[in-house]
Amino acid sequence: MNPNECLSYWLIEELVAQGITQFCISPGSRSTPLTVAAARNHQANTQIFLDERAAAYFAIGWARATDQAAVLICTSGTAGANFYPAIIEASVEHIPLLAITADRPPELQLTGANQTVDQNQLFGSHIRWFYDPSCPDPTLQESTVKSWAAQAALRSAYPDPGPVHINLPFREPFLSEEHSNPPKVSSPNFQLGVPRQKLAKDDLQALRKILKADRGLVTLGELPVRAYSSVGNFVENLNWPVFADTTSGFRFGNLTQRINLADQLLLQDHWRKAVPEVWIHLGNQFISKRWLQWWKDCHLTRKIVVTNHAERQDPSQQPHWRLQLDWEALEEILPIRETIPTSTHWLERWKLGSQALEEQAAQWWDKTERFGEVSIVRELVRQIPIEHALFVGNSLPIREVDMLSENRNTPLRVTANRGASGIDGQIATACGWAKGHQQPTTILLGDLSAIHDLNSLLLIRESPVPVTLIILNNDGGGIFSMLPISKQKDVFERFFVTPHGCEFSKVAAMFDLDYFQPENREQIYKSFQEAWHSNKPSLIEVKTDREQTAAQFLAWQDHVKKHV
Repeated sequence: MNPNECLSYWLIEELVAQGITQFCISPGSRSTPLTVAAARNHQANTQIFLDERAAAYFAIGWARATDQAAVLICTSGTAGANFYPAIIEASVEHIPLLAITADRPPELQLTGANQTVDQNQLFGSHIRWFYDPSCPDPTLQESTVKSWAAQAALRSAYPDPGPVHINLPFREPFLSEEHSNPPKVSSPNFQLGVPRQKLAKDDLQALRKILKADRGLVTLGELPVRAYSSVGNFVENLNWPVFADTTSGFRFGNLTQRINLADQLLLQDHWRKAVPEVWIHLGNQFISKRWLQWWKDCHLTRKIVVTNHAERQDPSQQPHWRLQLDWEALEEILPIRETIPTSTHWLERWKLGSQALEEQAAQWWDKTERFGEVSIVRELVRQIPIEHALFVGNSLPIREVDMLSENRNTPLRVTANRGASGIDGQIATACGWAKGHQQPTTILLGDLSAIHDLNSLLLIRESPVPVTLIILNNDGGGIFSMLPISKQKDVFERFFVTPHGCEFSKVAAMFDLDYFQPENREQIYKSFQEAWHSNKPSLIEVKTDREQTAAQFLAWQDHVKKHV
């Protein structure tokens, strides 16, 4: 084996030893040593991606489902630059990710050599750690490679989970002329220990005292899977009303303190005046702007933000107590056996308000004459089987699910790319997420998000678990019809809505996906059931009227404001 092969073999071996087994590989020549090493490692789970952007978003989905980083491998030049949008998403969402870019050797830099760009610190401030060991040579030591490989694995997960970039320049020849056996292993793998983050004794005592308030509120933003058990026990013992974001893992299911349709309740002045004494927020930011505005307006409320990282999670920049700890440390604040003895009147008041609004929503949205996007979303959440998961696209779909989905007592695993909230890479992320958690998955997207990631329909076809894609096609950016720009008629349609006039039947045929185009409530129900029970990759396209959707939203909100 030549030095290129030795470095690649030792690198892949160490990453696998650290529990990182998913390798997302995009074809290319300069990355040959890396690709071959991963392909020949029997513990590495390799998957080929024709597009680096799709590979990177797939890796995000995988990591979100498994709490383990995935590895990206690509060639030199612009290939690595296609990772950039997903690198940003992973950074903002604190998702572990390892990007390994092959590069040209130093003597070819700045010479006009083919497929050669400056890849040093390619992703700027969005990565947790960057390393370039330069070209391997015959003096390369196994322990050296495994040392920085272990460091890369550690920095992707601790102290702040996120993307790591390793840049590896290789000289030709990339491989030995003849296939040779891997180098003999002489160095053991590195062992990494990560300290737990928990509260100091004084902080713990102060927090327990604060949490004895009668009028408290909990909001749950996006949470990693590993947090679910500790957070669930914490909020159950606290016995305060819970506003659960769609991406929190607690928006659906049997959490008794959850206030459903909390965002819509805050349309009413009566509820905005019900100011809590203490408000504790767990996790990343939430979708609802109304929650954020209310947080900002509650000047006398004692506010506490709990995360497992050091980044700020308060766009309103209001004074609050910020706590950084491992999610498991919540058990020390309120042990399972200990329930805070608070008044139940405050909680019951919110639950009654929530129940009344849910009844109004059912009467309003489930009428046949109001059939449209919101009705479809409500029907989807109502009907999706318990063994399925739901990925929701950004822009309008995630808001429709978050604001107006009715409660279901059975759990529903839901996620979305809410870090930078872009519309790119949605399908690829969902496919990585589906593979990671090994559940049949339904994707709900708008038409522009689907067009933006059309090449990832190939991932739906190749998914090891069934994936159903539902496209709400309102021929453009429907969310803009709800924004002030919609009143600027001379520029609105062309420059903001961007209608395209496309439908997706031929695209479904190209990628060999079962295709449905229901036109009414009965057909939608039938299409959902057929797609889910077929266990085949499917595409359901529902054409909707964006102006009708906007008008129905405004009419509903006026109705809520007038009926306390």
